[in-house]
Amino acid sequence: MPLRRLLALVICAACLCGVAAGCGKDGHRSNGSKSESYRDDGYLGMSNSNPGIPGPNMTDNYGADADFMRKTISKVPGVEGSRIVFHGADVYVTLKLRQGSDARDPAAVQSQAESALRFNFPRYHVHVRSVED
Repeated sequence: MPLRRLLALVICAACLCGVAAGCGKDGHRSNGSKSESYRDDGYLGMSNSNPGIPGPNMTDNYGADADFMRKTISKVPGVEGSRIVFHGADVYVTLKLRQGSDARDPAAVQSQAESALRFNFPRYHVHVRSVED
């Protein structure tokens, strides 16, 4: 019996050493490197590897796309306002051009707005036209 008791004691000591070796102080390992951990999101970090970027001809939210399109168009000089209509992969944009002394060539304003939208929204077929009040 003393041999069995000694064997059990050695096995328990080895298990305790194994458990203690896995525990680090404040996330640091004995070799100086910091241990990495996953964010507590319930998916062990898998949600960070798939950020949900929509593929071509898809969107998570047309409203968010329309808001960003309006912000993009508002940066184009000569544009006073815009109207945006989605139809699947096509987006139809009507520009309201600014009148007065700061008015620019309508074709140039339309072209600049169209290129800005095509650059920022490659998943859409952008159609731009302009109207003057």
